[in-house]
Amino acid sequence: MDKEKQKLSDSIISTRTHLVFVYGTLRKCQSNHFFLDRSKFIGNAKTKKRYALYGHWLPFLSRVASVSQVIGEVYAIDNATLRRLDELEGHPDAYKREQAEVVLQDGTELIAWIYFYDTAQGDLIESGDFLQKTSPPRRKRDV
Repeated sequence: MDKEKQKLSDSIISTRTHLVFVYGTLRKCQSNHFFLDRSKFIGNAKTKKRYALYGHWLPFLSRVASVSQVIGEVYAIDNATLRRLDELEGHPDAYKREQAEVVLQDGTELIAWIYFYDTAQGDLIESGDFLQKTSPPRRKRDV
C-alpha cells in the first residue's frame, strides 16, 4: 500500500481513543516519547496491582511476581498510535498488550492498555519506577 493511502486510512480510523499506561522509554523525556507527541497526556499514574519491573536499558514489566506498584504516565491515543506502539513493542510476539487498572495521582481509577513482558530480564527495579532504576550509593555509617 502506498504512503498516501496508509495516511488516509490512519486518519479515517483514528477516531477511536484508547488509554495506554507507559512506564519506560515512552515516558516524557525518554528516548521513545516521540511516539506519543500527538497524544493527550492524561496524568501521572501507578498500577493498581503490584508487578515486578525489571530492566537496565529497556524495561520489562512482569506479572510473575508481586513486588511494587509501577510508576508511569497515562495517555489517550488513537488507533494509528496504538498500531505504532504495538509494532514498537513487538506485540503479540514479544510484549503482550493487556488491559489493567491504573490509578491517577488524584485517585481516579482507569483501565488502560499496558505492555507486559513476563520473562525477567535485567535487574529488579524494586521502586517500580524505571526512571529510578539505580539506587543511590549507600553512605558509610559512623562507628
